[in-house]
Amino acid sequence: MKSKLTMIVLSFFVVGTLLVFSTESNTYSDTYVTNLEMEVSNLKSDLRNKNDVIDNLRTQLNNSQNTILELKTDLQLKEDEINTLQDDNKEQITEVSAKENLIGEKNAKINDLENKLKEKDNEIENLNNLLSEKNYTIQGLEYQITGLNSQTNTLTSELYSTNQELESLKSQMENNNINMSNSTYQLERISLENSNLQYKISQLELENQILRNNVSDDDYDNDDDDYDDIEDLLEDDYDRYEDDDVTFRFDDFSISEYSSKIRIKMYGYNFDRSDEWEDRDKYDFRDFIEDLCKDIDRDYNDDIEVIVYDEDNSRVGEYYYDDSDNEIDDYDEY
Repeated sequence: MKSKLTMIVLSFFVVGTLLVFSTESNTYSDTYVTNLEMEVSNLKSDLRNKNDVIDNLRTQLNNSQNTILELKTDLQLKEDEINTLQDDNKEQITEVSAKENLIGEKNAKINDLENKLKEKDNEIENLNNLLSEKNYTIQGLEYQITGLNSQTNTLTSELYSTNQELESLKSQMENNNINMSNSTYQLERISLENSNLQYKISQLELENQILRNNVSDDDYDNDDDDYDDIEDLLEDDYDRYEDDDVTFRFDDFSISEYSSKIRIKMYGYNFDRSDEWEDRDKYDFRDFIEDLCKDIDRDYNDDIEVIVYDEDNSRVGEYYYDDSDNEIDDYDEY
């Protein structure tokens, strides 16, 4: 716009100059005037061109401003997307960190379990070694028992022969009427020998039983703690039975293993076989015994035999619990 005004002022200046020159002096020639007119015409043409250039530049400026606005809008959108992505990234980083912490805890638990497993393996190995030692001991005791059984059989055979001889002497005394004193002497001698043999047999049987008990003790040493646990359970939860008619109390329990099953003996102290025992609710008492067996079977998975005694130590009931059926499958009550 400024250039256009300059050109207009310049045009008026040129025209004014021409008028001045035309009025003040007529010395200029027509050729000069023509040249001036042509120059003015050229200047006007240049002015028009400049105006066109200015208009083009304005159009380009407007287009550039629109482009800049569009770029600013796109830039704002990109910034918003970047902010959104940064927020998502922060959440993902937080989630990954939490999962890494969780993985660390899991790895720590796995390491702890592996260490406990190693400890259990060591315990199992020690128990296997102890079991091997016990087996060697049992084999030695069983060998001794075999020897003692052989000696017992020999002595039994001798006792039988002595008895035969004694019977023969008695027969001779009766049949041949031999001298009484001599026969009495021989009879006393043989009786003494018989007594000595009986004593030796008793000693061997006692020694045999001791060895068998040692075998049993060695075989079930590892079960002592289990039996103590069973006894504690019985003393805590099954030392008393009660129904509408009777109340039974048990003051002692004996736990052992017999024929591959757990044998439990329950000794009552306030009921008698011929009195209170007859008044019990038989079905309810069997349920009481079955509950007892189920509590034990829950930890040991064995068949169970329960024997009940009254206050006179008389056997009043026997119950047989089947581990596979989880119930009492047989019983005897007296």
